[in-house]
Amino acid sequence: MLCALSATAKEVPLTGPQIRAAISGKYVTDERHWGHRYFADGHVERSENGRQRTARWSVKGNQLCLLQPEISENEPICYSVMRDGQELQYKDDAQFVVFQGVIRPMPKREP
Repeated sequence: MLCALSATAKEVPLTGPQIRAAISGKYVTDERHWGHRYFADGHVERSENGRQRTARWSVKGNQLCLLQPEISENEPICYSVMRDGQELQYKDDAQFVVFQGVIRPMPKREP
């Protein structure tokens, strides 16, 4: 039980400016199933289970919001973001982890 407590003790909730600084111009991925390229202009290139999709990202208050056209054209889904070193967790309103991945430099685009 002590190990579980110490593992979560490093998890820190990010503020809006910290979220922006952590992901703008970066690639966040679980290195297996999904990867999101966060561009400074607010667009996202998403690869999820082999599907290529786009989205828009923004920060509202202390949440990361993703506007995903396949879900809604005008209602973003917002997440609180927790950080532990280079790992991020996006949590929904029920505090369920929706995405968990690591921050990486933006990969080069394939020709």
